[in-house]
Amino acid sequence: MPIPPQTAEASGVPVEELLRLLDLEAAEQDHFRGDHTAVSAEIDHVFGGLVAAQALVAAGRTVAHDRHVHALHAQFLRAGDHRVPLEYRVERTRDGGSFSHRAVVAAQHGRTIATFSCSFALPLHGPAHTTSAPGTPGPDTLPPDHVALAARPEVHPTARAVDVVELRTVPGDRPESLRLWMRAAGSVGDDPLLNAAVLAYATDLRILQPALRPHGESLLDDASAGIHPATLDHTVWFHEPVRTEEWMLLTADSPWAAHGRTLARGSVFDAAGRLVAEMAQEALVRFRA
Repeated sequence: MPIPPQTAEASGVPVEELLRLLDLEAAEQDHFRGDHTAVSAEIDHVFGGLVAAQALVAAGRTVAHDRHVHALHAQFLRAGDHRVPLEYRVERTRDGGSFSHRAVVAAQHGRTIATFSCSFALPLHGPAHTTSAPGTPGPDTLPPDHVALAARPEVHPTARAVDVVELRTVPGDRPESLRLWMRAAGSVGDDPLLNAAVLAYATDLRILQPALRPHGESLLDDASAGIHPATLDHTVWFHEPVRTEEWMLLTADSPWAAHGRTLARGSVFDAAGRLVAEMAQEALVRFRA
């Protein structure tokens, strides 16, 4: 979804507000309704990470509790409208012996704005291996991003606000890569689906940074008025259940950009260094005339 323009001031999204927005209203069987954050009206923008998180919760509401989410594939088709609720319709595509699949359509004004493919799985016996987290300074050695960015007037107000997810960026990376620590800035609880939804929200916050920085652009400020990014599709693979109240390390890079599109990919490790999730996002990136 498009990145919002600069505004004079903008507040963040408290964890309590996100959890309330993830407690979707059940309109009828397999039909749910979701509301918007207060900040969406301030910046005239519907955050794609929120839509993905709500769609994941809608799908999870129709799946047995012993099956945990293992994949979310999203395609964003139109910009959202913060003035009207989001409607989520879930199709129970398949319930097999090990996997359940759900298709979710997010709509407004009678039109589809995004589609989602959500897969849930039972734990099975099989081979197991994982890559290790890269060596990096711990989160306790780094200032929160909203503090480090507070003195930079060119930074978008939303980047300077306290948000659902506390971010601490590791300095010194190459322009085409990113490392940052993240955790929920409040209590989320033990519900695996809710924690997966908060992680889905978090994966859409900074993933495009390494795709833009090699070109002298940034998602964090409005000085780069010559570029216009919009998410086309976003995928998250959930390898392990997570507790988003605990620190997680996001590493991301961008291997390709051309034809007005760019690709970014990332990995999420827990504080013990286990790989718990991976993601990829393709975005439309156009230079304004």
